[in-house]
Amino acid sequence: MKMDEWLTNLGKDESADPAMKRILRAKPADLVDSCYTETDDRIVEPQTANGGECNHLYPTYRSPRMVAGGPASNDILKCQLAPLDFSKYKVTFTDAEKTQLRMIYPTGVCDWSKPGVEQVPETGTWHLFK
Repeated sequence: MKMDEWLTNLGKDESADPAMKRILRAKPADLVDSCYTETDDRIVEPQTANGGECNHLYPTYRSPRMVAGGPASNDILKCQLAPLDFSKYKVTFTDAEKTQLRMIYPTGVCDWSKPGVEQVPETGTWHLFK
């Protein structure tokens, strides 16, 4: 119900301040990152991908795309492809494995260093929340 409180506070703010200032000002002071233990004790700490008591209780796992090298922003819906280049991997592949991978990925693998297919630069408010 904190979202309701936040939106209610925002709706009451009739100032001419920029939207971002009004949004931040409307946020309830007690709306912070936290988690609860099995005994209902609240632990207040920033959410992180690793470390901290909350992450120990509720581990964060990387998505398959992130494991494959995708960005943490998870903003690429369809990746651009690059040819398989076995020299880029930290493991050595047998000839049979290389053949199998070429069959699985005949048009290439994701090139996460490039923007997604038809991806355009972010504009407006939402890109500020990364």
